[in-house]
Amino acid sequence: MNPLSIRLEKIRETLEADRIWCAYALADLDPSELSLSEWLVGGQAVILIYKGTDPAVLFAHGDPQDLEGLFRDVRQGEYAFALTGTQRSLVRPRFHPWQEQRMWRMSLRPGDFPGADDTDIIRLGPADEAEITALFSDHADRPDAFYPRQLGQGTFFGIREADQMVSVAGTHVVSTRYGIGAVGNVFTRPDRRGHGLGTRATAAVVAELLRRNLQTIVLNVSMDNQPAQRSYRRLGFWPYCGYYEGIAEIARDPATPTQETRLE
Repeated sequence: MNPLSIRLEKIRETLEADRIWCAYALADLDPSELSLSEWLVGGQAVILIYKGTDPAVLFAHGDPQDLEGLFRDVRQGEYAFALTGTQRSLVRPRFHPWQEQRMWRMSLRPGDFPGADDTDIIRLGPADEAEITALFSDHADRPDAFYPRQLGQGTFFGIREADQMVSVAGTHVVSTRYGIGAVGNVFTRPDRRGHGLGTRATAAVVAELLRRNLQTIVLNVSMDNQPAQRSYRRLGFWPYCGYYEGIAEIARDPATPTQETRLE
């Protein structure tokens, strides 16, 4: 094996120790994502800086002592982050969040999935981008991690009423190589909520991911969003772990010499 392959295998083995928490990171090992992924690796820990979003995503997994050293190598700048409470504490005092919420990572128990009612459910793709974007519009609770490329790479379903899109559900990432599916981009027009449309669209997505024999199917939901949690539980998802999600400024590490210092 060449050095790159050996390094990627080390990363994969570390992430596989907790597939549910590391689902997104495992998917980012796909060849199509490698050029967008920066990995910091040390001991029994990894940090991923995923540059396919703006701002880049900061994710961590592994032994806290090893992570503490790796966090020192994270460059200053703005990041979207997904960190556990322990990981969040390791990057202090450089960590300055200005947007943050507590989240559940939920995982599907396939045996609890009740199946999908595909009545009036339509499969969506890149040709539906404009209609989906119009549905999300500028609503305060619109999906904040939707990127048009996901329509071609993942699985999306929707519901139309009177020729208007009223509900959508899809995925953030799908990796057949690593058996990962992350459900996301779930949204129902505010005036059509409370009728189970989002649950039905999400069920169609889950059914397709199961049909593709993906081993690990996850989703993220705010701890404050009780209606969504009830909907996901009805589909067979259960809380796996809590974490923090948001946007933060990572300040310069005081232990890192400035350019002026290095020149002296």
